[in-house]
Formats: sequence, C-alpha cells, structure tokens
Amino acid sequence: MKQYLIAFLLLACSCALADLKSTNRMTIAGNSFSSTVLMKQGKVRNEMTLAPGVSTVSIQDCAGHRLIQINDRARTYLITEIGSGSGQIASLAGAGSGTVTLSVNEQDTGESKQLFGYAARHLKGTITSEGEGGSCGGNFRVTTDGWYVDLPAMQGCAPPEREMLHSRLQRDGCNDRVVLNRSGVEKVGYPVLLDTNIKDNGRDTAIHQETTDLSPAALDPALFEVPAGYKQVQSYQELMDIGRAESPVARPSEGSTGNTNGFGLGAAPAKSPEEKTSTTEKKKGVLRVGVAQVTSSADQSLATDGWQQQLVNDINFLGGQAIVLSIDPHDREAALDEAKQKDCDYVVFTNVITFKTASVGEKLGRVFGGSGLGGVGGTGHGRVEINAEVKVFQPDNPVPILDGNNDFRQNDADATAKGLLQTEARYVMLEIKKLEAAK
Repeated sequence: MKQYLIAFLLLACSCALADLKSTNRMTIAGNSFSSTVLMKQGKVRNEMTLAPGVSTVSIQDCAGHRLIQINDRARTYLITEIGSGSGQIASLAGAGSGTVTLSVNEQDTGESKQLFGYAARHLKGTITSEGEGGSCGGNFRVTTDGWYVDLPAMQGCAPPEREMLHSRLQRDGCNDRVVLNRSGVEKVGYPVLLDTNIKDNGRDTAIHQETTDLSPAALDPALFEVPAGYKQVQSYQELMDIGRAESPVARPSEGSTGNTNGFGLGAAPAKSPEEKTSTTEKKKGVLRVGVAQVTSSADQSLATDGWQQQLVNDINFLGGQAIVLSIDPHDREAALDEAKQKDCDYVVFTNVITFKTASVGEKLGRVFGGSGLGGVGGTGHGRVEINAEVKVFQPDNPVPILDGNNDFRQNDADATAKGLLQTEARYVMLEIKKLEAAK
C-alpha cells in the first residue's frame, strides 16, 4: 500500500507549473524520502528517491492526458491514459470487472499565510474509495490537512486523486470502472505543507510532506520526454520487472505432489562480472552484506532454491555489496564466522514462516523492531501471501541488530516471492545505512 500512497502524494504536488522546481521531503513511519518535482510547458516530472541509488520517475503530460512511468534500470516505460475533468475514469487492463466510486471533498478553512513568497490557503479534505459489483480496487479513506499555494496552472491537468487511484489499480492489476465525484474546492493548488492519514482495512498510516524549496529553474525539455532507446511495456508488472516470462518461475519442491503449494524462484540467475568478483574484493565505502541461504519452516512444502541469489542481486542493486554464504544457516555461529572471514559488515538470515492463499485483507508489512515496513509493491488483494522472519547481525555479535517480519502479497507465487525479497532488501539496506550514519 505504501507505494501507491507515495505516488499519490507526489502526484498531488503535480499541479501544472511552468519552469519551476520543487524539492520535497516525505516521512512515513519514521522513514524519510526525498522528491523533486519539475514543471515546464504543460508537463510535470516527479522524481523520488526511495532508497540510496533507487528512484522512481513519472511524467504527467497534461495536454496529452497521459501519465508516463519510467524504469531507468530496465530502460522501459509505461504510458497510462488518465483523462481529464470529472466523471468516469478509464479502466485498466487486468483482473476485475466491478465499479469503484472515488469521492473527493476539499474545504477551505479561511486561514492564510505567506509561504515561499506566495499566499497559502489552509484546506482540509477527504477522499474515500468504495468498491462494488465485484471490484478488486477495495475501500479506503484518506484525510488531508495542508497549506496550498496558487501557482500558474496549465489547462488539462487531471486532479491528483485520479493518478492516485490509477496507481493503486495498476499495482493491484485491476480492470475496474472508476467513477469520480468531487465537491467543495475544485482546484486546491500546490501543497507546500501536507499531513495525510490513510485508513485501509483497519490500519492507519500517517504521512507528513513538506516542500523545502520552491523556485524558478531553467529546465531541459528532454527531462519531460522518454529517453531514446527505452522500450514501451503494457503493464505495471512489466515496468517493475515483476513476473517476467524470463524470470525464474514457480515450481513444486522436490518430492512434492502436483497439488502442493511449494514453489521456488528456480535456478539462481547468472552472475554479472561485478557479482562474480564481489566475494573476493571488498569495495571501499560500500556496505558488505553476507546473505545466508533462505530457509523455510512453513507448514506447506516450499522450495526456496534461487532465493538467496535473488536477494543478493536485490541488495547489490540498492548499492550494497552482497556476499553469498555457503554455511548451513541453521548453524548461525558458523555462518557468522564465515561472514567475518569474508569481511562482511552485516549478515542477513531469512526464514519463511507462513505461506498461504489470501483473499481480501490488509496489505502487510512489519517493521524491524516494531514499526511498519509497508510491504511496498504488494497488493492487499493478492491470492498468495508469504511471511518471512528476517534477522540481521553483525558478524562479531550473536544478538541481532534488526529482528522482525516481512509480509508480501501478490496474484501469483513467483511475483510474491520476488516482491518479498525486493522489499526485504530495500528495508535491510535502509536500516543498516541508518545505523552506519548514527555511528
């Protein structure tokens, strides 16, 4: 859920502006993220740093009524038609055939003050989503309390809540018809200070967002175009490299029957030249993370072949230097000793504790030590759910410095396993970088 909420708040900043740059800071459950919004000639570019070395890019083409999402790592992009005005929003390719009603109400409190040289208005709002008729979009409620400034607007920019719901439906793989109802203030302006609370399936999530700088900037038009050589894809899953045909596939574990729920990520992916040399030479200034073999104590038969290498690849992508540990992870002392010999700074142990088919429920995610990790990228309506126990150690300390659970849901086993590991890698790297910064 967190991922589509982040996209919503970023796009809430995308009131169309000409040649302006906004720098923002967002805090969710104690984790901070930075974003930059660039505006030029009817196009708005959103850049957000999710973790060191990992960012997302989207471009809103207001005149063309399109949202362009870009994956620089995979050199791919996805174009979504977002329409204009109120009323029905076009459905998306995927599962589901119901109707979702999105109701938006914004009220002006009458208060005002000067921010960044502009007269800012104090607005409070609510956004509710109600699914009916077999929809898979689900229900949620959002309340906002923010200060907004009126900046030169461009014609044709869709309201931010439309992109927010599009983002959610994309991630859930829905094909729902969406009806938008608005009341109160129609054009809220650009939020420079915003507090948001999201209630979804009984869970409350508080998000604080503030603009730290808003100023004119000379912007290159190329920033608002798809880079040359990038490939267009047709779904969000393709864009985010989830469940590709060439990715490792789900399969039953050895000795299981054809009806078993066991599956694995398949054979370990081939190592890049950089990965092949990472075990022998420690990179200066890069955190070296030992990755133990992934184990499973789930009741159902579960094959975890290839999961260790997948986690290694995900950590490397996030700027770490992940090292494969060959010692049996059940012998923790020996595994920590191997990590120490390989000059690792930290060691990650992962054990799958539950695997089940899910119907409707909350998007899961638990924090190391108690607060919410978020389950970024998973869908609260996925058919498959995996829960893993994650422990992070320093090689010379038998007491874990991070200890918690990571839950993930998706519509098939392979995508769930891959998403689980991507989420784990992201938050392990985020948390250990925090520990390093505090030293």
